[in-house]
Amino acid sequence: MGKEESKRDEVSLKREVKLFGAFSMGYADVGADIYMAMGIVFLFSAGAAPLSFLIAAIAYITVCFAYAELSSTYPLAGGAQIFAARGLGDHMGFLAGWFLILSYIVDIAVFALSSSGYLSFLFPSIRKISIEVGPLYLNGLILMTIILIGFLILVNIMGIRESTIFTEVLVAVDLIVESFILGAGLFLILQDPSKLLSNLGEFGAPGVHEDVSYIPGLDLKFQNFLYGTTLAMSSFVGIESIAQASEEIKRPYKWIPIATKLSAVSVLIFAIGISIAALGTAGWEAPAVHREMSMVIIMKSVPIIGSYASILVAFTGFVITLASSNTGVIGVSRVIYSMGKFKLMPGNLSTVNRRFRTPVRAIIFSGIVAILMSFLGDLERIADVYAVAGLLSYLLVYLSLPKLRKIDRDAYRPWRAPGDLKIGGREINLVATIGLLSVGSLLSIVILLHKIGRSLALLWLLIGILTYVSYRKSAGLPVLGRVSAEEMRPAEYRRSVIAFIRPYEDEDVAEDIAHALKGRYKVHLTSIIDPEGLSSEEIEEERMNTQRILNRIASKLRGIGLEVTYRIEFGKPREVAISFAEADIYDFILVIIGRGTRKLEEPGLARLLMEKFPGKVIAVRR
Repeated sequence: MGKEESKRDEVSLKREVKLFGAFSMGYADVGADIYMAMGIVFLFSAGAAPLSFLIAAIAYITVCFAYAELSSTYPLAGGAQIFAARGLGDHMGFLAGWFLILSYIVDIAVFALSSSGYLSFLFPSIRKISIEVGPLYLNGLILMTIILIGFLILVNIMGIRESTIFTEVLVAVDLIVESFILGAGLFLILQDPSKLLSNLGEFGAPGVHEDVSYIPGLDLKFQNFLYGTTLAMSSFVGIESIAQASEEIKRPYKWIPIATKLSAVSVLIFAIGISIAALGTAGWEAPAVHREMSMVIIMKSVPIIGSYASILVAFTGFVITLASSNTGVIGVSRVIYSMGKFKLMPGNLSTVNRRFRTPVRAIIFSGIVAILMSFLGDLERIADVYAVAGLLSYLLVYLSLPKLRKIDRDAYRPWRAPGDLKIGGREINLVATIGLLSVGSLLSIVILLHKIGRSLALLWLLIGILTYVSYRKSAGLPVLGRVSAEEMRPAEYRRSVIAFIRPYEDEDVAEDIAHALKGRYKVHLTSIIDPEGLSSEEIEEERMNTQRILNRIASKLRGIGLEVTYRIEFGKPREVAISFAEADIYDFILVIIGRGTRKLEEPGLARLLMEKFPGKVIAVRR
């Protein structure tokens, strides 16, 4: 095992993904969910589908905020697995990663199947194909799904850059087409809103569905609406695809938060907007019946141009769902790579190929399992599993967020999830709290109503526990604890700086300090007052003036993301400054120079500190 691990360490993933590539991974995985989920959400929620998407969007927004902070702070392949292991312990990291693997494998299968459905609109003969191999029966859609997954395996083996370029092109086309569908639908609704209003009155589908565990005594339509809402959440599963490529994204500290937020905004607009547009044009029944090509049905309902434009939509549906399936291959292979790298599961599958710099074994393994998963056939059955696995991993991310802020308090966070409150001396983050409540509620509904989802999730959990426990014991590692977690450190810690501020500075100096430090530092503002020759009243007046100035500077710096404390010292500036610098409790020393001097200031302090502490002084010119 030692030789194998050393070989793996020698070959690492390569940073080749740029901003649009990172955005495309998130958008392709989440944005394409519309093509898959729109029809199945209508199947259960009927006219309340926009409300289902809106409720699911609340959880999605909090997921995006949590990932934007954590992925840029811990730019390591693995996503939820990294966050949960670092925050909650190795065993919880394994569970998060294990359910992510299931989520991504289902992602590959469900979107390859959906892609086949859209392709069959362009080539109807696909649906006429049927092959029997022993006990196996393959219809045209399943056979095409197998071919598409095989193609994606080959693309991903070649390299992340080739795979990302493929995704970028498909996403660019889809953004144009979805904008066209949304615009056309909303234009027709403005002309005649009557169809929209009549469809909105159908709150939940009226029929009974075979695979739903209905609760006796509860209104049938309302239960179908709840079920549809959990499936709407599957429309938003996939934002973690950006996190999976963290080790391959250039400038992750800057581009990951931007790409995540752009993906969130784009998906929310299209998911909620197109569901409303669909009700006003096609109604809810037609997209539900033809759910494997629901977006085509919506476009066909547009007068005059619908039949022609539907061909373009079908092609776009084919390529964007294929792109989403591709991000599933990227995601699952990186999770397996990360779990092997950090000793959460056997490392055989996580080996990085020397020629292609990709985890070839993980790609092939996940592709084969996805092919087997595609034999389930129906989209809603596979989406069941997708929703369960995604929600469980998100739940662990929310639990990890506040823990990681305590464990790595001094970590540099390029972006921080908003909504921090202090109640009774405890810091509470609204993003994590709202996320836990919303995802926890959706997960409870899933467990109650989704037969296939809860059964396969339980089976997957049992297999995972056996795999993890047996591996850790054979490797001589504790089942519980933080052995792996200690290796998952933030990309950069916030360094400590003492900044000497002249007593007569103004608050504008905050901008100069912020420009010099760029958010990566914890700043201790220190102003030194020389009491020599001053009366007690003058000293107190100087102290109060200086305190006001420091408070203003600190407020400005906090407003732009720096962690700041301040204090006032009395004595000779040189002696006090040198005593602090010699204490060696700060990583750097910052001094302000420029705008002349005063009698109370001893000249040459910056030069003196630079001479005595070379390499530790940051000089900021006014």
